[in-house]
Amino acid sequence: MNSKKLISLGLIAGMIISVTGCGSSPAASSTAASSSAEAATKAAETATTAASAAAAVDAASTKAAADAGNKVKIVLATNWGEGDSKYDYFYPKFQEFQKSVADTIDVELETYTTEDYKTKIKTQTASEDLPDVFTYWGGGMMKDMCDAGLLLDIDDYFADSATVKRDDFDPTSFQYYTASDGKQYGVPIESTRGVFLANSELFKKYNLEYPKTYDDLKKCAEVFKKNGIIPIAIGSNGGTPSEFFYSEIYNQYSGAEDELNAMTSGGPFKTDNAVKVAQDLQDMVKDGMFPEDTVTNGGWGPSLQLYTDQKAAMTYTYPWMYESIPEDIQKLSDIIPIPQMPGSSVDSSTIEAGFTVYGFLINKASFEDTAKHDALVKVCDFLASDDLTENLVLSGMVPCKNVDTAYDKQKLIMQKTIDYAKDKKLVQVHYTKLPSNEAISAMDSGLDELFINGISPEDFVDEVQDTLK
Repeated sequence: MNSKKLISLGLIAGMIISVTGCGSSPAASSTAASSSAEAATKAAETATTAASAAAAVDAASTKAAADAGNKVKIVLATNWGEGDSKYDYFYPKFQEFQKSVADTIDVELETYTTEDYKTKIKTQTASEDLPDVFTYWGGGMMKDMCDAGLLLDIDDYFADSATVKRDDFDPTSFQYYTASDGKQYGVPIESTRGVFLANSELFKKYNLEYPKTYDDLKKCAEVFKKNGIIPIAIGSNGGTPSEFFYSEIYNQYSGAEDELNAMTSGGPFKTDNAVKVAQDLQDMVKDGMFPEDTVTNGGWGPSLQLYTDQKAAMTYTYPWMYESIPEDIQKLSDIIPIPQMPGSSVDSSTIEAGFTVYGFLINKASFEDTAKHDALVKVCDFLASDDLTENLVLSGMVPCKNVDTAYDKQKLIMQKTIDYAKDKKLVQVHYTKLPSNEAISAMDSGLDELFINGISPEDFVDEVQDTLK
């Protein structure tokens, strides 16, 4: 019984005692007693109503507390936060889902910038305290988690999901999430394509043709530089976008495909091709192809910004950056093959980097927790849903899931990407093939040094190879 109820009952008792203890005449006493009794009755009724109301409030509070206690908390982590190209497409759908399950599931969303996210997950891997489900990369990026037995074999998820099946996805998209034991530990969401963009207006202005060979590129570069225009907006900051451009050039050389595939099972990074491509990049730096400050102008955003500001004639980027390309720049941009490098034998006009790059991983312990299992499956079903996938496509994402995407609803630059890719053989990149996070980090930092001539091509290759021993 709470204090409000005690006060109400105390007032009623006091009123009754006062009535029976009165010293009036009989007639007066009878009338007064009658009036007092009526008043007491009304007061009692009022008090009873108040007590009932209080009890109802208490009951509602208890039920709310019980309901909150019965809710299952699921932590979903991602780098699709504000500032990421997918945020405006992901977050509204997440809110809809969050509201639809609010009676039973408390879905807590944690978002981070990409580099902070990598650090966070690495720390949580070491402490074996991963989020319940989280979007992440595969390949070498998930190796430590797999080795520690922290991730769920996704066949277990597919077996328990009533709405999502393995057959819903491009079968090759699972390769990126295949560990050394042959099992898959991630559900692929995003595929991608590498594109080399050229500003048609700038080429037309200076009466230049798109370069097909490196000699052509050097001639174009001289004209652009004389007019204060950077030939190619590519820098290297944390290995981006230089790492992916390195792989594009690498695939022009004979044997590259086999070498890349072999890396996942212990094959070497150190090859003649690896050294040759590193030398190609340093030659491009020496020939003034890139911005003078490749660190400041490295990273996906700064490199692309030079191009969208029309301070650079060409750039290399990926569809996840399409949200940052204004419509007027999309109109004057053409996708062209990367110029053929000296000594290469694979026609660059026939290939294009295309691979699975992102998906979500499931915490094995959370999935096997009977209190969390059903709720976790629902959250995973949302992440793999057609509705979310179709919405993310609008951000420039190439889906791994087989969904209907209307061509005419895509950004113009995405339509150009789709058209360009139709007759191209998709080739892989080092990022998805290197077997460990350490090797990826060594390649990234090594490329930063290579672009500022702080390391030789041979030493760069040796540094990456040393992580694989």
